[in-house]
Amino acid sequence: MTEFWRIIGSNPAQSGDDVRSALDRVSGRLDELDAADLVRFSEKLREALYGIDRRELAEIPVVLAGGLELPQTSDHFLYARCACVLTGRDAYDATLRTSSEFSRFVSPFSQAAEGLLYLAPGVYEKKVGSEMGMVSAFPIESMSNVQGWAE
Repeated sequence: MTEFWRIIGSNPAQSGDDVRSALDRVSGRLDELDAADLVRFSEKLREALYGIDRRELAEIPVVLAGGLELPQTSDHFLYARCACVLTGRDAYDATLRTSSEFSRFVSPFSQAAEGLLYLAPGVYEKKVGSEMGMVSAFPIESMSNVQGWAE
């Protein structure tokens, strides 16, 4: 998974602008890959998202301005996981060790990280002229990782 993390890089995640800039950098790196590597990148992304599909992370509330706390929706949780991955391997590994590290990705601005899901398929379609067909062993929907949701 080293190549995957090299493509992701290390990115700040303090604002929506940080997220959008990180997506642009990753997109530029993906442009350099061939079709087979784009498929491999997509599979590694799904594996990483699956790895942090855990109940204790999904239960961290969204804190809005003014202190209002709301539960994460399944989509919000998916996009927060994308933000965690987009920040880089160190943040991802820290989240695996300590669930409180994930709190910063639950911020509303992190929702822009949803774009990470579409980068490789978009580059693939431009290069090949057709959609990326992929069968994955790693579903990304919330609550897919049975071990991560076990009581």
